[in-house]
Amino acid sequence: MVLGGGSGDLSRLTQRHGVKVGARSLYTVEEVALAVGEVIGHGAVKSAARMNRAVVLFVEKVKQVNRLVEAGISVGGRFETVLPLSQPATKVTLSNFPPFITDEFLCWELSRHGKIVSPMRKVMSGCKSPLLKYVVSHRR
Repeated sequence: MVLGGGSGDLSRLTQRHGVKVGARSLYTVEEVALAVGEVIGHGAVKSAARMNRAVVLFVEKVKQVNRLVEAGISVGGRFETVLPLSQPATKVTLSNFPPFITDEFLCWELSRHGKIVSPMRKVMSGCKSPLLKYVVSHRR
């Protein structure tokens, strides 16, 4: 279902433009889209559909996604949380860790600072000789 007459270039929308409302939302797509439109303006809602029992919407600007996530919406007099489709993550490169320090230990230490979202990979040393192609560096 495309709202706003389908105006605008939908091909420029990315995952960062998307929000998800309610994992088990009992409301229709139209009710949720109208509630979102009350917060950011009805013309800003570009696409809306039900996916996996939730309502997923794409809006015009990433700034509007942030506003929806901060404010939430009210549908039928009930507050509903709004979640972004993309979760911000930071890529971290660990340097100068010898191979005898295990990936499990490093993940355990790093998990105290935030959630680990991808597996740790060893970085190849970049040796050009075919005899040393397998050598890994002390980076992960």
